[in-house]
Amino acid sequence: MVTPRNIALIFLSLEALAIGLAPLALISALAYGVYRLRQLVRTYWPQALFYVEQGREAVERASQSITRPFIRVYSIFSMVRALFENLVPRRPA
Repeated sequence: MVTPRNIALIFLSLEALAIGLAPLALISALAYGVYRLRQLVRTYWPQALFYVEQGREAVERASQSITRPFIRVYSIFSMVRALFENLVPRRPA
């Protein structure tokens, strides 16, 4: 009876070892992936920043081209209103 008990204990300890090694394997794979990713980021970071800057400039140009007519109309109305307020005196209430 002692031998089957020892064999079962060995199998149970191997199962515990496998369960304990799985998180260790995942953590080491994650660390290796981060290590490799850092090398790729160093290589491609300037190029990525260049494209991001181009996209930002394109959005800036588009937003300015959309808002420029509204700002111009508003400024013309403001100038006309200020002109009339200065030319026509207000009546005392």
